[in-house]
Amino acid sequence: MRKSITIATACLAAGLTLGGCHKSDGAKASDPDSVKQAIKADEAKWNKDVKAKDTEGLAGHYADDAFFVPPGASPADGSTEIRQFYANALTDPAIDVTIASDKVDVAGDLAYSRGHFSEKFTDKKSGKVMTSTGTYLAVYKKQDDGTWKIVADYAAVDPDSVKPVPPEKPATRAKMTSFG
Repeated sequence: MRKSITIATACLAAGLTLGGCHKSDGAKASDPDSVKQAIKADEAKWNKDVKAKDTEGLAGHYADDAFFVPPGASPADGSTEIRQFYANALTDPAIDVTIASDKVDVAGDLAYSRGHFSEKFTDKKSGKVMTSTGTYLAVYKKQDDGTWKIVADYAAVDPDSVKPVPPEKPATRAKMTSFG
């Protein structure tokens, strides 16, 4: 697993370097700070879309030809498979995922966001609600309409982070005290 992540990261770095050197139509390069702000805004919207269980909103963050490797699930290739993944995942009443980038970098019409996530979900085998944490790497590409969409998204669960959610403690009632 580490080897494939290392290879993917090396390919990403080479792609960003080459992509940053190429201007397809002589257009002015994107302002890196505004791209970083756009990606941060996209991540904030992604978190809201998860909370709202908005399948179409989540699928809308990806380009039509995007490739997504979710943690613990089969890869989804293209917008139809990505939409189906989210539609299935959002049927879990316990589902809750939050992402936060640690670094965003821009090179021409490509950018990447590297960060961490936490998730809560129902384990299909045990039926128990579980939590886990992990890291992700999302590659963004500037689209023809000027928006930035994810074209590759890889997420990996941290080793030993999958744990059952502890049962909630029952509410205790206050003890009445008499003064007098």
